[in-house]
Amino acid sequence: MRRSFRFWVVYGIAWLPFLASYVMLFVGHLGRSFPEAIKASIFGVLPAALFGVGVVTVCERFPWLPAHRTRFLTVHLLCAILYLSLWFGAVRILYAIDWKIQYGSWGGLGSSRSSFEIGFFTGLMIYATIAGIVYAIQAMEQLRAEEARVAQLENLRTRAELEALRAQLNPHFLFNTLHSLMALVRHNPRAAEDALEKLAILLRHTLMANKDTGDVSLHEELDFIQNYLSLERLRLGERLRVDEKIQPETLGCTLPPFTLQPLIENSIKHAIGSQADGGVLTIKTERDNGVLRLEVLDNGPGAKPEQIASSGGSGLRIARQRLLARYKDRATFQIDTRLGNGFCVRIEIPTTEQTQSST
Repeated sequence: MRRSFRFWVVYGIAWLPFLASYVMLFVGHLGRSFPEAIKASIFGVLPAALFGVGVVTVCERFPWLPAHRTRFLTVHLLCAILYLSLWFGAVRILYAIDWKIQYGSWGGLGSSRSSFEIGFFTGLMIYATIAGIVYAIQAMEQLRAEEARVAQLENLRTRAELEALRAQLNPHFLFNTLHSLMALVRHNPRAAEDALEKLAILLRHTLMANKDTGDVSLHEELDFIQNYLSLERLRLGERLRVDEKIQPETLGCTLPPFTLQPLIENSIKHAIGSQADGGVLTIKTERDNGVLRLEVLDNGPGAKPEQIASSGGSGLRIARQRLLARYKDRATFQIDTRLGNGFCVRIEIPTTEQTQSST
């Protein structure tokens, strides 16, 4: 992978503290003049920095792979020896050239054992530091790439689950609605025409959501629900009673499309449609401290927790997964039900700056 210009700028700046420490060493401990200390520091640091570019290249050519640990360590051991050799050789050549310029002859090539030992361990530390930083950057890049891949997969899964909701809605709901419309055309053509218009609006909403999976306002979602409930009343009549407790401040809040529909469909199917006397479906919304709260409940027979866990229906499960995939731990999806005490689903999702003004 090719490093960016910004990386090389930071790489160059990172050597400045090392250069400054060399200057302080030569001035404070070895009694050199400041110009001599600057020159000696450049002779020592510049080759280390230039050959460090090769270390970066080696690290990029040989990424860390636990399965090839022996090969990895062998390559870096050999490269570290080469790095030290090149560095020491370059330093001696620079001093020899400087000697030639000052005295007219080649000299200054000798080095003491102590300086070699100090340089050896310093060189190893420099090599290890460069390699460690490069591999740390690689690890962060891989982590970001993995997070992006997971986010993309979550997005694709959410889209697929939304398609599953549509697929679940369309055949089941359309069959019942068309069956009711067939009966209505014979007895009340005007009501049938109105119902067909609502059905057209409903299908248009579904098709538009199919093209654009962006959020919709709660106002739009409730309009969709109203048409949905109107068509369900063709079949259920007065058995379906709806109580809406909508806080006006929530209408501008946005949420994923088809958030409420599976909850309402669940109540109609299991609590209202299955009862001879029908039941009451309640929809509540409120906004408080940047949180949008939604509640769908009915006064039906309720269910045991184990019945919910073993239910083969996918509507509530997909609705929960979509919200958790979208909002992570910022969303809650709670089910509250007991036998003989109705069924309630409570949702909390965050609002955004875009949703602060109501429509």
